[in-house]
Amino acid sequence: LVFINCRFLGNQDTIYTGVAGTRLYFVDCYIEGTTDFIFGPSTALFENCEIRSKTNSYVTAASTPEDIAVGYVFKSCRLTAEPGVDKVYLGRPWRPYAATVFINCEMGKHIRPEGWHNWGKTENERTARYAEYGSKGDGASVAGRVKWAKQLTKKEVAQYDDLNYIYRMCSDWKPVN
Repeated sequence: LVFINCRFLGNQDTIYTGVAGTRLYFVDCYIEGTTDFIFGPSTALFENCEIRSKTNSYVTAASTPEDIAVGYVFKSCRLTAEPGVDKVYLGRPWRPYAATVFINCEMGKHIRPEGWHNWGKTENERTARYAEYGSKGDGASVAGRVKWAKQLTKKEVAQYDDLNYIYRMCSDWKPVN
């Protein structure tokens, strides 16, 4: 599914990304919500989207299956917040092996220094696949990030430039010629 220039307005659970193996592409969209407002097991690419937090909470709650290499990818997105919102996490793993990556995003000051949360389960720290690269803004400093999240190298982030690569990492993806 492809969503271009759409507005998704909600609170908790604004976007449920469907079943494992589903591939979604959001480009130039506006998505707002409160708690875990982007969640589920699918592979989803968000490009040039505004992701707006309405309360202090969590943006994502991925439940990426262990055998799927790519979960949520946010590229060149803007993370914004309502006035007074100042304690937002990038994500927490709804299930073990959750995968979420933020690349070259603008992160507002509402993003917590640690960035990620383990959902109160230390075992999630061993399996969650959380990463960032090249983001900017008041909430983008990696100095205080949790130790179990990864900072991608230039070589590692290059693979996310290819949409076919991202979707090939889903279980049964066949690239379109």
